[in-house]
Amino acid sequence: MSIVKVTRNSQITIPKEIRKKVGIKEGDRVEITVEGNRVLIRKIEMEDITDFLPRNFEETIAKTKKDSRDRLRELGVVL
Repeated sequence: MSIVKVTRNSQITIPKEIRKKVGIKEGDRVEITVEGNRVLIRKIEMEDITDFLPRNFEETIAKTKKDSRDRLRELGVVL
């Protein structure tokens, strides 16, 4: 357990030993939730952020771009 001070801007610093133990590095994202009177901080893994994307995301984007170009050609906007 560590005790930290809340700054004037309502910020806290996660102590180094806790960051190291959990593997939090600069640029990582964390999720903050409240359970009763507890504030929980959890490191977000990339899989947690991208779970909503289809497995064939790149293929879907490429098809969408092609469909958009085709539709714009049909409308005479793009030659």
